[in-house]
This record gives sequence, structure tokens and C-alpha cells, in this order.
Amino acid sequence: MTERPAGTDEDGGHRRFAVDAFNAAWSLIDAPERTPEQDRQMLTLAFAARWHWGEIGTVENTAVSDWQVAHCASLLGDGPLALWFAHAALERVQGPDQPSWLRASMCEGMARAHAAAGDRAGYERFVAQARDLLAQVDDDEDRELIESQLATIPPPG
Repeated sequence: MTERPAGTDEDGGHRRFAVDAFNAAWSLIDAPERTPEQDRQMLTLAFAARWHWGEIGTVENTAVSDWQVAHCASLLGDGPLALWFAHAALERVQGPDQPSWLRASMCEGMARAHAAAGDRAGYERFVAQARDLLAQVDDDEDRELIESQLATIPPPG
């Protein structure tokens, strides 16, 4: 792969496709019911967004797109895939310069992935970590969004 200067037209294309794919995947995530074809489309769109962000995105963009792939995999019951991408997302945001809301969101993703994998201890550990980080989040909207996502995780049996 050859290097290209930042800010090229290709960067704009990657950004546009990343945003469009992310939003389309999110629409399917939010659908009350999905067909098997829509499930495949949801995961494919999340992967597409991840690829485009991987080409031009920031740490936050890439972490959030890893998180979305993990979220989709969790919804589909693919615990190993969900854990793989959730772990990558969490690793990306471990630096002290990353905001608490972002680290809390990635912990929510880890909790969801552990739940999908049937790991109750992992699920509980990451729910607790997410809640600890949420206590540091000043923005009510960010905190409420992540709390609402935590509330939608079905605990493992």
C-alpha cells in the first residue's frame, strides 16, 4: 500500500463511506426485527465502516467502529468475534488522553461481548468498569446514552 498525503480527495471519500456505512449499520441495529439477510447486511456495513475509518480515521473513529463491529457480532450471538473487536476497541482508548465517556463506551462493548460469549464474570466486570468511568463523565447526554446501552445488554444465563 502506498502512502498518500493527508487531506486528499480519497480521504473525503473514505470519510463519506465510513459515515454512511456506520449510520446504515446503526439503523439495522435499531430495527425491532431483522431478517437473516438484514443481519448479514448489518455486519457487512459495520465491517465496511471499520475498513474506511481504518484508512483515514482517528483513534476515536477506529475504536468506535471496532465497537460497532463487536456490537453487531454480539447481536448475532458470535461471542468470539464480538470479543475480538471489543478488545481491540478497548485497547485503542487506554491512553490517559482519551475521554472517560469513550473508555466507558468501550467497556460497555466488552460487557456486551462477554454476555454474547456466555461469560457472566466478564460481563459483570466490564459493566462495573463502565459504571465507574461513567461517574467521571460530565456530559449528561454522553452518560445517559452509555447507561441506556448498558441497560440493553441481556445478561448471560
